[in-house]
Amino acid sequence: MKQSIIGRNVVDDISFGAIVKIRDQLLEMQRNGKKVYRLESGDPSFSLPPHVKEAIKQAIENNKTHYTDSTGIPELRRAIAEKLVKKNGIKNATPENVIVSNGGMNALYVTFRSLISPGDEVIIPDPMWTEIAEIIKLAEGVPVRVPVENYTENLLKYEDDERIKAVFINSPHNPTGLVFTPKQIDDIISFAESKGIFIVSDEAYEDVIFDGRKHVSPASKYDDTISLFSMSKTYAMSGLRIGYAHTNNDLLYERMKKLLRCTINGVNSATQYGAVAALTGPQEFVGQMRDEYQKRRDIIYNAVLKSPYLEPIKPGGTFYLWCRIKKFPEGVKDSWDMTYYLLDKTGVGSSPGPVFGPAGEGYIRFAFSADTEQIKEASELLEKFH
Repeated sequence: MKQSIIGRNVVDDISFGAIVKIRDQLLEMQRNGKKVYRLESGDPSFSLPPHVKEAIKQAIENNKTHYTDSTGIPELRRAIAEKLVKKNGIKNATPENVIVSNGGMNALYVTFRSLISPGDEVIIPDPMWTEIAEIIKLAEGVPVRVPVENYTENLLKYEDDERIKAVFINSPHNPTGLVFTPKQIDDIISFAESKGIFIVSDEAYEDVIFDGRKHVSPASKYDDTISLFSMSKTYAMSGLRIGYAHTNNDLLYERMKKLLRCTINGVNSATQYGAVAALTGPQEFVGQMRDEYQKRRDIIYNAVLKSPYLEPIKPGGTFYLWCRIKKFPEGVKDSWDMTYYLLDKTGVGSSPGPVFGPAGEGYIRFAFSADTEQIKEASELLEKFH
């Protein structure tokens, strides 16, 4: 039989995910009986709020388990629109211009696939969560990395670049924990407005924000913004895979609807009822979770301050601690080596900075989303390690 020919595909340019290598090493150490601390990736340690669990349970018991509208059940789209208006200040949000997605990543793909054409360039911060550049590539676009330090000033270098079709922001920012100030948001809006391009705003960590800082949604000030959100971080629903997006552009919305229809054809129905309960029910959980994250941040930050090797950068949001390697131990030459070195010597996992982009070399990232006792133990090990 003649062998089938498989030609080149855009997927060939996508990496599998470098953090998986660290995860595999951690799991191997665990299997060999060593105590390890899973600080290499962020997954909220909190349990689902009880009223959200109950809503999902009731949806199943009431047989709400059939196909739904591919853009999301009406009740959820209404709840999202109300939240966007009241909490985010996006006054033009309606149930007719929001979509429900299979997690935030699905919303990102649908957004970029709807927005850009092959060869279009999208400015992204460097460093940046690994999947952003990959999703842009999947949409046949070109990610253009701009250092996140002095991000707004660095954007000005691209004022005359006609290939740029969108600017991406993520605030609070993964991996650095940076929270863009209202002035920085205004500057990004001015840049986008002057070029006539869209802002794509990933606001997954909008509620994981510390020290009294306020989150600003660009869409509250600039109509040509596609706003992306996740239920994972705010309501500890990471495994339930539910996110949402808003755009005020009719053409983009129609494209997004088509993509949803032809890919996922709707999000898990019971989970959507849980999301309604999350958005419309008691919100005390959100503040309590944020306070606990801030407590964990302070624990690990203060511990790493005493390290002869690492200089922590205090995050204003997210559950990540970004650390500059100020001194390499003997035999250690880069971020990857440092990650493996710490893992071997302390059992504490981390992510090497370069997986987030070239600007990440010389840095590592710890996640403090594990439970508080784990963070305390890991922090003690990092503090004592010399």
